[in-house]
Amino acid sequence: MKITCLHTADVHIATFDALFAEAGFDGTVDHIVRTDLLARARDQGAEAARADLRQAIAALGDADAVLCSCSTLGPLIDDMAQADPRLLRIDRPLMERAARAGGKVLVVLCLESTRRATSDLLNRVAAEAGRDVQQELLLCAEVWPLFEAGQASAFSSAIAARVRQALADSPDTSAVVLAQASMMGAADHLADITVPVLSSPQLAVDRAMEIARS
Repeated sequence: MKITCLHTADVHIATFDALFAEAGFDGTVDHIVRTDLLARARDQGAEAARADLRQAIAALGDADAVLCSCSTLGPLIDDMAQADPRLLRIDRPLMERAARAGGKVLVVLCLESTRRATSDLLNRVAAEAGRDVQQELLLCAEVWPLFEAGQASAFSSAIAARVRQALADSPDTSAVVLAQASMMGAADHLADITVPVLSSPQLAVDRAMEIARS
């Protein structure tokens, strides 16, 4: 049994290796890193990366599941998954969990290129589940350079500070969604708050294992 993770940053490799190990996955986990796909999607729109993304996935024919950890590429992965059920966009299980929470959901992002893909997915899964969800988007673009510089602790801390301020302004929030895999560490800085803080990596790992075993 083999799961291949398609990333757009090297930093995700160690994170996902650890998550699969903690989940007790007894198969093989491979990683492909394509920084160029995110760069093209940010500069020209996600559609500009479709051909190269399709080619990258076509080379993964021996994988039982393919997990794409880039939220910006999510809509393309969803589209391709209609013909290839091995494919999983990382934020789908996350948004399904957020939709179940209902009410006002604070969706936290760092990349403008991810905004529409994330918002559309939450709206879609909420409609599919028959849940009423009101999105409040929090864009933390100013902290992204910390991630790019490898300053993970400062990056997570800065996001958490922005989230705390947003919750103070909207105390009726039902859930916080850390919409990008890179933001997972911010949850550790928010462990004391009563509002559920959801992130994508662990949920996606669990779903990828289900796909691989099916």
